Amino acid sequence: MRTERPTSISKLRWGIAAVSIFFAAAWLLLAGEGRFRAAFLVLGASLFLGAGLLRSVERLLRASQSSRPLDPVNPAMPSMLETIETHSAKPELPARQRARFFGALGHELRNPLNSVTGFSDMLLSRVDGELNAEQESSVRTIRASAERLLRLVSTVVDQSKIEAGTLRLQQQWVVPDELITDSIGFARSRAEGISVIGGVADGLPRVFVDRHRTVHALVSLAVLVIRSSGTDIVMRVAPPRRDQVGKGFVQFDLMATLKDSSADTLAIVERLETPLSRSDALGLEVAVARSVIEAQGGRIWTEAGTAGSLRVCMTLPTSAN
Repeated sequence: MRTERPTSISKLRWGIAAVSIFFAAAWLLLAGEGRFRAAFLVLGASLFLGAGLLRSVERLLRASQSSRPLDPVNPAMPSMLETIETHSAKPELPARQRARFFGALGHELRNPLNSVTGFSDMLLSRVDGELNAEQESSVRTIRASAERLLRLVSTVVDQSKIEAGTLRLQQQWVVPDELITDSIGFARSRAEGISVIGGVADGLPRVFVDRHRTVHALVSLAVLVIRSSGTDIVMRVAPPRRDQVGKGFVQFDLMATLKDSSADTLAIVERLETPLSRSDALGLEVAVARSVIEAQGGRIWTEAGTAGSLRVCMTLPTSAN
């Protein structure tokens, strides 16, 4: 039965073509002889018969399509409309949807915040005139708040991308001295009276990292140590070494002397191991810092020193093989 339907449809099509030619010839012949009434009767009959034949063809086509089996080797392709509906109905992964939302939101928030910091810098540079002490203090507070919001927005967007697996690192070869210098500058702006000093060994090999996010990771770790210890810290880069498999790496150390060594050490270790256990911005920053460093082949850990000192260590692979 399935093989007879296509043959029947083909014969019916040829029949329609033959009947159409017959009626067209008859109409032309009658019209040429001036027998217009007979010509219009022939035309009406042809239209009526044609409509009936078309309905028959449509029924046969629908019946053949509904009963046509799918070839397991070459299955029938769905229609374009069915394909669009299928893809439109397919739900997007929640993590990717959230990352896309936060990415768009972050873009919309960065523009006005960048304007706030830009105009604040103009006021502080006295482009529009002098500021008294109270005005300068207010402008600096505004700028610091805008920078904090920018930092928070970037952290939230990066965390959502990490969860969705869509974070793209802009890696380049960077000298460790530049990383530590930038990190000290940003850490001092957030230290609130705490001294941050640093040192770098000579002749260090370069590291292949996302410069902006790596500096942000170092600053996040420094702020964690500062807030947990309340004392001055030292940021340094040790000479390059090799691990057990011969891979070269550079180690960054953040050292501080703790007031309450046991409690402070436990607090820092807890924040490093489970940074999202507390609902605050610093925990989110530390979580992103750990993910970024590990994504670049490094790691973060803590070491207890003598006389109540603590060292937060971070390694990054070098260009050395």
